[in-house]
Amino acid sequence: MPDVAPLASELRLAVHRLTRRLRQEDPVDELTLTQLSALSVIWREGPLTAGDLAAREQVRPPSITRVVTALEARGVVTRAGNPKDGRQVLVEITDAGRQQMEVYIRARELWLAQKLATLGVRDRDLLRRAAVLLTSLASD
Repeated sequence: MPDVAPLASELRLAVHRLTRRLRQEDPVDELTLTQLSALSVIWREGPLTAGDLAAREQVRPPSITRVVTALEARGVVTRAGNPKDGRQVLVEITDAGRQQMEVYIRARELWLAQKLATLGVRDRDLLRRAAVLLTSLASD
């Protein structure tokens, strides 16, 4: 088996630095990273129970309850009854939450597009292939 430990270390650091830099392009500064992460899950996946959201965010239910309460207070999510199971409550994104996510994503992608435009065609093609591989590595 090849020694891939040095590559693993380099990739981990590179992904971490890029993620940290992208977070700086954050027009949604009133949300914590935890709140923003939860909001983005709801935005991508649609209405979820608090338990499902906690599982996706890998936190305990009491923690996600505090996050959802804060998001609801900001008007970016609402809680609604589950039409399939009246005992459950679904957390849904609001129009204001969708708009906030779109602004947030647009700001980060604009910054990244500006950086990519400074690279040559070969480097951009290499990153395009690397993105596919990184996505594959991230899937379980």
